[in-house]
Amino acid sequence: MRSLTTIDSKPDAEAFVAYLLTLGISTHVEAAGDSWSKTSTASSAANSTGQAPDVWEVWIKNEDRLPQANEELATFLANPKDPKYAAALKQANHILRDQRQEAKLRQRNIQSPNLGNQRTSMFSGKLPALTLTLLILCCVFGLVTAFSSPAEENRLGLSIVKQLKFVDMGLLAKTNDPTASLRRGELWRIFTPAFLHGSPLHLLMNMLALASLGRLVEHLIGIRRYAMLLLLIAAGSHLPQGLLGENILGIQGLSGSPDFVGISGVIMGLFGYIAVKSKMRPDMGFSLSGQSYFMVGILLVMGFAGEIFGKEGSIHMANFAHLGGLVTGAVLGFLSEARRS
Repeated sequence: MRSLTTIDSKPDAEAFVAYLLTLGISTHVEAAGDSWSKTSTASSAANSTGQAPDVWEVWIKNEDRLPQANEELATFLANPKDPKYAAALKQANHILRDQRQEAKLRQRNIQSPNLGNQRTSMFSGKLPALTLTLLILCCVFGLVTAFSSPAEENRLGLSIVKQLKFVDMGLLAKTNDPTASLRRGELWRIFTPAFLHGSPLHLLMNMLALASLGRLVEHLIGIRRYAMLLLLIAAGSHLPQGLLGENILGIQGLSGSPDFVGISGVIMGLFGYIAVKSKMRPDMGFSLSGQSYFMVGILLVMGFAGEIFGKEGSIHMANFAHLGGLVTGAVLGFLSEARRS
């Protein structure tokens, strides 16, 4: 932490450090030559309730930002009454409010188990509303459709599978066109394969992963942004899986298919989102374990290798859904943090 300047006027000090906060420059403000001090991320002086001193000293917490702070100081001293400084007070209060809200969410929903370094216990806290709703829908549809293989007399199950798969399989058999249902305007099919699962084990594994990752992300960014994130990841996951043809680049087995089910592509997207976001913002207070990265890598390698080198009857995965979801989530995580900086 480095001292930047002293400012004789409390209102000027408030406006200047608030403006620095809007630029992402964290400060410490204290009464110069006085034992009383008050620390803040910016506008601490603005929130003071005690007797204000006449001279305030401004310190820059991150020394890497000191050159920029010096430039802003010169601009401020040239015209301290510029309206942008007064306007910064309101904006800084919004920033501080958001920071306090994020801190409260982390304290309430994130624990640090004994893993040597601080990590999130992603099974802590109650399941938030949207994640819980997704869990219930996946379980209900899994049971009603007999895990996507309903008997002929199960008319409800047959109807659900027909309407929720990426393409109406009967229509696909006639047209050999994976976009046939989308061309009819049935755009919900871009998202709804996530609600279907192929077996009890498939459902169980996905629900455990969704409960942990979904809980964390929904608490972190709120239900509205979480809902939008899920839709974007689902599209980035399901479209490549459903639209890519067979033997891509001439590689036998490297194929997409519209006949897929499961929410694992979305889960991979949530993993990618958290991985990038936590790397770009270590101050968020959580990180993913090395084992989780290893497991995701193994899933991708085994999935693609199994398709390319596997034998008839081996387990088939929606590999491009996994890869597409992971990449989409990672890109969205990067964009969300790049916008903040």
